[in-house]
Amino acid sequence: MATVAFYTLGCKVNRDETDSLAQLFKQQGYRVVDFNEKASVYVINTCTVTQAGSRKSRQMIRRAVRTAPDGLVVVTGCYSQTASEEIAKIPGVDLIIGNDKKHKIVDIIEQGSSKNKILVSSRQKLNEFYNLPIPDERKRKRATLKIQEGCDNFCSYCIVPYARGPIRSKPIDEIISDIKKLIDEGFKEVVLTGIHLGSYGRDQEDDVSLADVVHRLGKIENLNRVRLSSVEPTDFDTELLEAIKVSPNLCNHFHIPLQNGSDEILKKMGRKYDSAYFLETVSKIREIVKDVAITTDVMVGFPSETEENFKQNLQFIKKVGFSDIHVFKYSMREGTKASKMSRQITGEIKDRRAKELAQQANLLKTQYNKKFLGSKLEVLFEQYSDGNMIGHSSNYVKVYCPGEKKYIGHVRNVLINNLTKDGVAGNIE
Repeated sequence: MATVAFYTLGCKVNRDETDSLAQLFKQQGYRVVDFNEKASVYVINTCTVTQAGSRKSRQMIRRAVRTAPDGLVVVTGCYSQTASEEIAKIPGVDLIIGNDKKHKIVDIIEQGSSKNKILVSSRQKLNEFYNLPIPDERKRKRATLKIQEGCDNFCSYCIVPYARGPIRSKPIDEIISDIKKLIDEGFKEVVLTGIHLGSYGRDQEDDVSLADVVHRLGKIENLNRVRLSSVEPTDFDTELLEAIKVSPNLCNHFHIPLQNGSDEILKKMGRKYDSAYFLETVSKIREIVKDVAITTDVMVGFPSETEENFKQNLQFIKKVGFSDIHVFKYSMREGTKASKMSRQITGEIKDRRAKELAQQANLLKTQYNKKFLGSKLEVLFEQYSDGNMIGHSSNYVKVYCPGEKKYIGHVRNVLINNLTKDGVAGNIE
């Protein structure tokens, strides 16, 4: 039996897509093995959002070549999309497949030798939304469904619009059909994902939007939870806020990328809002959604970021009161506007600022979680470890409680009685 091994770098969309690629290979009779084992095919799903992502991608490509010199080494993902010629120089690479051809990866391999080692389209040709299968092993837990691809924002620091191409959307009727299938397969929660999720529908002629998707999903029977993966602050328009307000099954958790709390830095980043706009957006959401969790991404070390800018950033995240923050350091990406900016920040300063901001983020997370001591949370259980069930509430609080494996994939009320390092603990009611 032919075997395939995967290594994934980068974002959640990439991880989800790798799981779907594994499903494609299984459907064609392949057996999935660990990346450190010898395999017939190695697929490295790469990332290039940071220099570290590109560097690690190259390392894993070379590891695959060393592990099985006779194996077929296939490179896909965002690094392959933006630096295919660079990857082609690595000895042992057999195929470089762009993001728009991921769904054809098995067919491309099965067709055998090709004159072209590089199968990567230009950004202008990335104009179709492609579907990937839902992995079997996720049944009865949380499903992710990508409904949007690409980004047209071109923030000054970001390589993603070049790696993922322009915005395109999955037709809304296909979304509804796919979700009904997921419900029939036992899923209790569906997470809608995309590269710029809030732009959903802007490329289509039938005048649909993310608000329409939320409305439609609210009418589907037996769909317990719908979660939005990440929505830009400028995408919370009147229509989306109204859809959120009336939705019977939308999770009370919104990930809204801030990137920075300093207006000066936001402007240099090319973000389309200031801190006041962001705060107003969060306030509107909190007015209509009970116990809502607002999570975010925050960058430190953007070119020219002063100590005063960093102080403003720190003060603003306290003011907003996020329930969780993904803190990351600016990484120069060739081809972006920010890469040409003066006053690049040293690694030492970036490290210090990231550490300080992460400490504040942990305090805010604990402060948010404390609110639920003595109260009940509806928890979808996803894991079992050391006698404990582990799951997440609708507002994405991580919950631990004693229980049995039979609860995996089920939603239960949990009475919260303690805090943990990364969440809360309680007992099933």
